[in-house]
Amino acid sequence: MGEIKSALEIALEKAERLGSLSKEELEAQKWEDEGRKKAAAFLRGDIDTLQEALKDVDPSFIQTVLKGVTEVLLRNIVLPREKEQWESINKSFQGLREIKGSIAEQIVPQMEYLLKNYEQTIQNYKQQFQQQVQASLGAKAKGGMMAMTQEELSALASMQDEWNKISAEITSQFEKQLEPLKAYLK
Repeated sequence: MGEIKSALEIALEKAERLGSLSKEELEAQKWEDEGRKKAAAFLRGDIDTLQEALKDVDPSFIQTVLKGVTEVLLRNIVLPREKEQWESINKSFQGLREIKGSIAEQIVPQMEYLLKNYEQTIQNYKQQFQQQVQASLGAKAKGGMMAMTQEELSALASMQDEWNKISAEITSQFEKQLEPLKAYLK
């Protein structure tokens, strides 16, 4: 997974870059930012289509704007950890199909398949793991009665750590498959 940065870190990096950019680079940065804003408005539902949002862009800067749009859309395509994430993911897929055309028509189904496969894999491993936990804790965990002993609590914590490791490994494997697909659409 990529490094997560705070808004302050991002702003400081941007300020540092802006100080060393030429006039042309500053202009390109401005248009990329405009693209990012248009993509964000699209994802929020403020505009229905990206075509609508891009119609007023100066043709000489359209590629730069599309770079910013693409960056935001790809950033919103993530391995779904919650069902609610699919709305944003699907909206990003829609946007990529609009601006990338046939290339997106080829890559997006592969991404969808990968994300659904990730969801199913995590769910299957989680069910297996829960069954193992129930079996190791025995009838006490199933019945939900009686308090757990210190030893059982320790075993449960150890099992949670084990699940975190398994989950992280699965996520890492799927991230490695997702990144080249995203790179193809940049």
